[in-house]
Amino acid sequence: MTPNVERLVQEALSHQHAGRLGIALPIYEEVLRLDPQNPQAHFSLGIAAYQEGDIGGAIAHFEVAAKKAKKHPQVHQLHGLALMNAGELAGARDALKKAVALQPREAQFHAQLGDVYRLERRPVMARLSFERALQLEPENGYALLGMGQLEISLGHIGEAEIWFEKALAAGKELPAVLHALTMGTTYDEKPAFLERIEQLIADGAPKPPLDRSKLHWAAGKIYFDLGDIAQADDHYDKARRAGYPPFDQKLHEDRMSFMKEVFDTEFFASRKDVADKSERPVFIFGMPRSGTTLVEQIVSRHSRAASGGEIPFFRHLQEDLGLKGAPSPALERRLKSIDPKEYRKIARHYLAELDFVDKRAARVTDKMPHNFEMLWLMTLVFPNAAFVHCVREPADTCVSLLTHALSPAHNYCITQETLGRYFRQYVSLMDHWKKVLPVPVYDLCYEDLVHDQEAQSRVLLEKAKLDWEEACLEFHKGDSPVTTFSNVQVRQPMFNSSIGRWKKHRAQLGPLFEALGPLAPKEG
Repeated sequence: MTPNVERLVQEALSHQHAGRLGIALPIYEEVLRLDPQNPQAHFSLGIAAYQEGDIGGAIAHFEVAAKKAKKHPQVHQLHGLALMNAGELAGARDALKKAVALQPREAQFHAQLGDVYRLERRPVMARLSFERALQLEPENGYALLGMGQLEISLGHIGEAEIWFEKALAAGKELPAVLHALTMGTTYDEKPAFLERIEQLIADGAPKPPLDRSKLHWAAGKIYFDLGDIAQADDHYDKARRAGYPPFDQKLHEDRMSFMKEVFDTEFFASRKDVADKSERPVFIFGMPRSGTTLVEQIVSRHSRAASGGEIPFFRHLQEDLGLKGAPSPALERRLKSIDPKEYRKIARHYLAELDFVDKRAARVTDKMPHNFEMLWLMTLVFPNAAFVHCVREPADTCVSLLTHALSPAHNYCITQETLGRYFRQYVSLMDHWKKVLPVPVYDLCYEDLVHDQEAQSRVLLEKAKLDWEEACLEFHKGDSPVTTFSNVQVRQPMFNSSIGRWKKHRAQLGPLFEALGPLAPKEG
């Protein structure tokens, strides 16, 4: 480090420690201009990006810092947290294990590693990590919250609330705990802690955007239960605006148009020789909140099937291929130049992922909702797999997305307008796929499944090439951990109270209906 760079780093650090981040960040930017690999600058800029909800930017900075500052546990910790927020669980696990190895008596590192194991649906490892954290620090808020979330994922709602109450009593991780506490209960009167939530919202103290977001999600859930829909929707709107980064609508629409141009009938006709014969994958996809978790639980109750949850394999591949970025002639050439050997390598690696879930199961589910963007590749490589597209009344799907906290990757939900336009693009892409894909896609309607559970479940199993088993009617008795926001609902028998839920919010849904256009409900 040159004397000039060292001086700038020290100057930036002094401003940062004094809380003058607005002054420190431009200095760090100057440091990177002079020393592009400077670990302190990348670390501090990563923290700033993380706190502002720019998870991708945070990961990029922490990645450089972690390579240059290998012996600093906090670098690996924050790198792991950013990766976990982005759903990159394998990378998050590796980073947090490095932090634990460097500082084994730091309770927070064990608790955060436990959270990764929970999201990976490895409950035994998650519990061990949380318990180790609590041995080191009995009131560690992250571990208390994690134990509660672990119990919810296993269907133990009562035990979960005990852990949340312990965290609340300790005054730890308050925004996250208050949000989690509201998810397992339906309120018919104001809970005592609502006042605490509203005080934290109104106190004016600086808070990270995700903390502000969680407080608004919690308040919104309570007011919805109490029937004050206008107040609930106001909190939901503030939660989304605080927790989601801006959404680039034009980039998304350009990407969808590009995919429909590149992946045409000729594209598939000239690539018939790249297929793998495996029947193991059961791909379940569609918009989030359209019933994908319910459908997965039905299939995974079968004695010859296993639940894979949301496997990020094709999403990672989408990023590796450049399909999340701006379209270009170079990208089109890259996609059209994938040779049979590369397709076969993709198949081998994906089947290895299924082996990691369960080597013995004849079928393994993959319910990553947004895999609908990667159907071109999935159908080419696995034409013998089951492709189950979950569909639901658009207004109900959108209202559910607007009223549930999702990861920052779902920032298309930031406003009613962005979500409505995104939904229309999704429908247009699915219409395109049905015209050009080399295999059929089975549409499973959520409302039909709710109203005629057995008949629809029988067809579903037939599509997955599985014989009928009565246990599939008791999907709510499954023991597979569920880590999505459907984790409470799928532990209950089939219910129809979510059908037509949009009607309760009707007065506030004008922008959504306008954006949905012909997909808006006729009553709207």
